[in-house]
Amino acid sequence: MTQVPDQPTQKRQRGRPSRISREAIARAALEIGVDQATIPAIAAHLKVDHSSLYHHVAGRNDVISIAAELAINELDWRAPAATDWRSELIILTDAIWTLYERHPGLAESIHQASVTPSSGIRSFAESVEKLQLKGFSLDEAVLAVDILVDMVGECFLGWWSTTKPEADGRTRKERIIAIWEDEATKLPDKAEQINAMVDIMKVGARKWWERKRDLVLAGIAVTHAQKAGGSDKVQT
Repeated sequence: MTQVPDQPTQKRQRGRPSRISREAIARAALEIGVDQATIPAIAAHLKVDHSSLYHHVAGRNDVISIAAELAINELDWRAPAATDWRSELIILTDAIWTLYERHPGLAESIHQASVTPSSGIRSFAESVEKLQLKGFSLDEAVLAVDILVDMVGECFLGWWSTTKPEADGRTRKERIIAIWEDEATKLPDKAEQINAMVDIMKVGARKWWERKRDLVLAGIAVTHAQKAGGSDKVQT
């Protein structure tokens, strides 16, 4: 079992063992959903008085931080040693997408820098090191991992925001599609291009992300091949 460091904000009194811990609080936050994990909600989930949580955590930001640490520590993102670099990066970003889907609100907290999990920093460094072992320079490896980690988060957040319901009962995505379709009828000479984007929106986030990812991977492959061949220029 993954352990969350126990760093209570107050010294515990002697007596009967506590019914709650930092790890229990972190798990409760993940079960509720990071976006819904308030101190009262977590206390209700654990069936304890909310004031007792402050013996273990400093507040909501502390809760989100330890929840993120726990979620990333338990994420299955490591590829087998013999995996090629391209598959390595696909496995990594697929795992990150799954992490964000599994824990609503976590992507937003990480990408807004509300939390900076040390487990995420370690995972980043390990991913870079794996690319170095596969022939990438340090600079190439850092850039490749950083681009893809940023992109998967931004793509996920962009699409996730469109799933929220609006006052008329439609999702934001449905409203945006309707606007684009209306523009296609108003601009028949641009309808083909506009409707192509409408089709993308209807297919869904994951498929569109995979196409973006594959385009970036193709660019990384060209750059890496050129550098390995001793050329400073990237031909496209």
